[in-house]
Amino acid sequence: MGKINDEQIFEAAQTVLMDKGDAGLRMTAIAKILDVSHAALYKHFKNREALVEALINDWLLKIDQPILDQAVRMPVEARIDSLHDWLQTLVQQRQAAFRADPALTQLYVKKISQQSEIMNDELTAFSNKVEYIMGWDTFRQQRGITIMMAFTYFYHPYFMNKWDDNLIFPLFESTWLELSPILEL
Repeated sequence: MGKINDEQIFEAAQTVLMDKGDAGLRMTAIAKILDVSHAALYKHFKNREALVEALINDWLLKIDQPILDQAVRMPVEARIDSLHDWLQTLVQQRQAAFRADPALTQLYVKKISQQSEIMNDELTAFSNKVEYIMGWDTFRQQRGITIMMAFTYFYHPYFMNKWDDNLIFPLFESTWLELSPILEL
C-alpha cells in the first residue's frame, strides 16, 4: 500500500473491530487490511493501547466538535432557551452516533471504565460551553459541571440501554425543569 496515515489506520481498526470485536483488534489484523507490515503501524502508534486511545479520541472529536461549535452566546433573555436547545442537540447527536457504531461505543465504554480522564476532558469541554452559552464565569465551571452531570444519563453511552425508554425525552424535560433555579441565578 505504501505510506499510510492515521485516518487509514483508524478506518482499518474500525473494520477489524466490527468484524472481530475488541479481542480481535490487533496490530497484525489492522496491518493485514492495510497491506503493510505491523511494524509500519508502530511508526504511528507505540502500541495497541495508544492506537485505541487515538481511535476513540478521533471518533469522539468527530462526534462532539460539531456540537461544541454550535454553542452560541445569545442575548441574556434568550440564553436559557439556547442552552436547552444546545443540550437537546448534544443528547440527540451523541445518542445517534453511539447507536450507529456499537462496536466502537462498547470499546469506548470499556476504556472509560478503566481510565476516567477521557470523561473528564469531555465533561470539561461541555461544561465550558454551558458556561459560555449562559455568560457565566463560575469558579472551575461549577455551574456548567452541575448542568452536564445532571444530563449525563442522556448523553453518556454508559446509559445507552436506557435510551429506548419512551419516557426518555419527558425525563430530559423534567430534569431541565428541576435545574431551572440554577439557570436563573
